[in-house]
Amino acid sequence: MPSFMYGSHYSTSAGVVLHFLVRLHPFSGLHRQLQSGHFDVADRLFASIPRTWDMCTGISAAEVKELTPEWYCNPSFLRNDNEFALGTSQDGELLDNVVLPPWASNSPEKFVEVMRCALESDICRDMLPDWIDLIFGYKQQGPESVKANNVFFYLTYYGSVDVASIEDESLRTATELQIAHFGQCPMQLLWRPHVRSRRHVRSMPDLTEMLGLFDLRESSFPSDLLSGAEQSAINDNDDYVDIDSMPISYQLAIASQKSRELETISNLPFLSAPLSSWVHLHAPPPGPHAALISLRLAGTDRCLAIDSQGVFHSFRWAWNPDVSEPHTTNKSKKDKNSKNYNNDFLPAELDADNDLDQADAFQKSSSYDSGCFVAQRELPNFRSIPRLPYIKEGDRPRTQQSLNECQIVCAISRTLFAGHTLLLCLSDGDGNGALSMQFVDPARGIVKCECILPAVHSAAISVIAMDPIAPCTGGGAGGELTIVGSEDGTATIWRFISSQYLPLRPRQRLGGHQGRKICSVALSGLLNACVSVSERRCCLFNLGSGLMLRSFQPPVKSCEEENGTYTVVRTVFADTPAVALTTQGFIVLVCQTTITTKSTVSNEDNATENTKTQITLELFSLEGAHCGSMPLEAFRGIPHKIISISSDGITGCAVMVCCNGGVSIHRVSALYPLVKLDEWRTISGDGSNLLDTKSITFDVDIGPSIHRPVVAAAACSSGVLRLHALPGISEWSEEKKRRSKTVSAAVGNVISKALPAHTIKKTVGNIAGIGTRVIGFGKEVGKEAMTDVKERGVGGFFGNVLGKLGKGKH
Repeated sequence: MPSFMYGSHYSTSAGVVLHFLVRLHPFSGLHRQLQSGHFDVADRLFASIPRTWDMCTGISAAEVKELTPEWYCNPSFLRNDNEFALGTSQDGELLDNVVLPPWASNSPEKFVEVMRCALESDICRDMLPDWIDLIFGYKQQGPESVKANNVFFYLTYYGSVDVASIEDESLRTATELQIAHFGQCPMQLLWRPHVRSRRHVRSMPDLTEMLGLFDLRESSFPSDLLSGAEQSAINDNDDYVDIDSMPISYQLAIASQKSRELETISNLPFLSAPLSSWVHLHAPPPGPHAALISLRLAGTDRCLAIDSQGVFHSFRWAWNPDVSEPHTTNKSKKDKNSKNYNNDFLPAELDADNDLDQADAFQKSSSYDSGCFVAQRELPNFRSIPRLPYIKEGDRPRTQQSLNECQIVCAISRTLFAGHTLLLCLSDGDGNGALSMQFVDPARGIVKCECILPAVHSAAISVIAMDPIAPCTGGGAGGELTIVGSEDGTATIWRFISSQYLPLRPRQRLGGHQGRKICSVALSGLLNACVSVSERRCCLFNLGSGLMLRSFQPPVKSCEEENGTYTVVRTVFADTPAVALTTQGFIVLVCQTTITTKSTVSNEDNATENTKTQITLELFSLEGAHCGSMPLEAFRGIPHKIISISSDGITGCAVMVCCNGGVSIHRVSALYPLVKLDEWRTISGDGSNLLDTKSITFDVDIGPSIHRPVVAAAACSSGVLRLHALPGISEWSEEKKRRSKTVSAAVGNVISKALPAHTIKKTVGNIAGIGTRVIGFGKEVGKEAMTDVKERGVGGFFGNVLGKLGKGKH
């Protein structure tokens, strides 16, 4: 028998997978089958992470277990939510939840988040080639494996024994069981050291780097962004903080001081951006104008919005970069003595030995794109006003206040349908449960076709949410997943494929709210899950089967205080469509807390009762665990929309909350739940009047691609559209121009080959003496070709031209 160093293996189904996941189904059942119908001895079960760490690093040299993916994404394997009777150890310890390290604060969500950040860190990335060499590379077998202390039992190696050649049946069975249950090394793929990764140096930081979403240091978060109530909420997330108890003059003074402090913070994508980074598109006179309540960025230069009267509006935008101020890509050494100094993006002449003030000034200027927006509101010709087919009579705006407060149930798809030219708009069809489907041209803002499905629900539709199918399929399929909530307490799941055919029935019908109105919904194709929220319950469903995974209620507390007063805290989910389901496995909800203080003196005639209301953002995990809360200022009101943001379209580490005065950006994290990272003031002017409650942001979108967001658009009151440039928009704009030139050259080559001189002569007529007509004809052909390319793409244009030529030959 060949020599070996380890009597166990790093990857086995029974020794690793079932050991770590014994508290989860179906692994708990498989574990009991392996142990003759009951759990293993309590001392051998997975019960403590510190103990496991000690065994792997020093106590036992044979402990070489490899961590499963759940350690980085699923905190539920650390809880005994199923209440299994795991037994009692010899020390008298009753096994229940897994014991966590002290730095995790007894929170599985915090532990998993730190583990995930460690896995994605630079240190782990630099060590990844060494791990590949041990498992798949040249250190798996041979002399190099001996030098690396990486020799296992010989039967674990791929191809080490030919099982079919063993004639003894009992020996062959024993060998197969040994290979199946003991573990097996993968096939060796590399015979030389794996190449080291080369870090990509960008000319400027992206959105996640500017917000510091992957920095776990507490000092990295700008504490100046936090009010006293928010800072108290971070210190103790379980206590509700009353920020309305102080006089209104003090609230205004604190908000004004906070506003001035915000302006001193640099390197923030919204608050610190220069004036040239945004544009404020007012509605044309005269007024008053209805508020824009929903919008969607379409294509590379279009934006479609719906106002509170159900009318569609089309906008066109472009970014004009300033090429006279190019960004540098040289890197210099960091000054580790400076807390906030980061010169990764500084040129060589501004190194750490120079004046830090000069370096900081350059860093702030180089973190933003130089240029300006060129945008306009499109005013196309139409025979009838393009609008939604139904608006509730009670919601028809009468005054300017109602124009800003009116809410219409609608949603616009991110996916382009019908040859990548139309957007799908869903809305309430008749107020009695009908669903309206409309295809809208974002370039002209007109309705191409519409369809109304009656009696989808037994009551009026209350909320609609959509999510693209393409991210969860790797871009292989196009379309939208949709969840529709109703006042009858049910929700329906729809799937719209990017074609000209629309579904006539939902794929799933969801319940669980006992007839209560559904006020908000959200879904995620990447997680294969959806959320529906009523006043007292939040339900999580599986998108494929429609089964309810779990449900939970808002946090409710009541306590009795001293001095003869009794305080009752009642929390419900707010009646707003604002909810977000992030790809990190968190749910961001809006709660409305009513704090009632009653006097418990014996004389009932002198009893007093004070009631106050507090709006908070609540963070829950997919397991229903409450991770933290963040109170909002009183002047912000109830949020209207919450969307998840990221720089790559997948890692949703932050959310944008639309409310009065603008949009606030909060971090989605179990370590620092809902900490405010940035603020986007969408009010007109220089943004100094933060408390202008007349300015309301109803919706926000980032695009034009979820995988590369370079612009943010906000739908505001009084018909205002706000555009803001995000990092990388200049580079994206230059790439767009280069692609446009390439397409133009390709179109010219096709026209020159497909339309020879005799074809043009036959089409135009006698070419002698009509040169101007030929020039005019060429311009028209070019305009028509470019329009065709924009609407249907290069492939659609080529197919049209070649198809017409083929018909002409016959």
